[in-house]
Amino acid sequence: MGDDMAKAKKYYKKYDKSYPITDKKFQKILAFFLFECPTPGTSQRAKDFSQLGWSGSPQFSNLKKRLIGSASSSLRSNYYPCKKDDLPEKFRIVESVSPVDEYCVFLKNGEKTVMHSLFSAIRNAFAHGSFAVQSFNDNGSKVKVYFFCNYHDYLKAEIILQESTLLKWIEIVKSGYDPTK
Repeated sequence: MGDDMAKAKKYYKKYDKSYPITDKKFQKILAFFLFECPTPGTSQRAKDFSQLGWSGSPQFSNLKKRLIGSASSSLRSNYYPCKKDDLPEKFRIVESVSPVDEYCVFLKNGEKTVMHSLFSAIRNAFAHGSFAVQSFNDNGSKVKVYFFCNYHDYLKAEIILQESTLLKWIEIVKSGYDPTK
C-alpha cells in the first residue's frame, strides 16, 4: 500500500496512454490550442491575440492576471516563464508538485510575448503528441489534469493544468480584452 500511495502522489509523465478523443471537453481544448491557437503564425484558422484585443503590455498584463486568477491557487506559486539557463532549476522545483496542483515551466524567449510562449508550448505539445490526460480523485471530486511537454534538443516546457483551467482560459482569451476585468 505504501508504494501505491507514493505512486499516486506523482504525475504520470509519458504519452503512451490513450486520450479521450470523443470527450467534448477534450475536443474543445484540442481545437482551441491546436487549430485556433491565438499565437501569431501558428494557425490559419485562428484569431490571434491582437485580433481579440490582446496587444500591448497593459492588455497582456491583464490577460496574465485573469489566466492565473482563474486557475488553482497552486499555479500562482508555480508559474515560471524562463530563459533557457533557468529551465533546469525550475523543472527541479516543480518535481515536488503533486496531483491535482498545477504548474507552468516554459521557455519564454523565441516568442514575442510570454503569453505567446505559453500558448505555443501547449499548442506544440498537442501537435507533437507530447501530452497526457489523467483523472484524479480530489476530496470526492473527479479532476482531469493535462500534462504538456515540449522537447526539441532540450526540455523547453513542462506544464500541468486542470481541465477546468484550460476551459476557463479559452473563454478568457476568446472574450477579448476588457479593462474592467
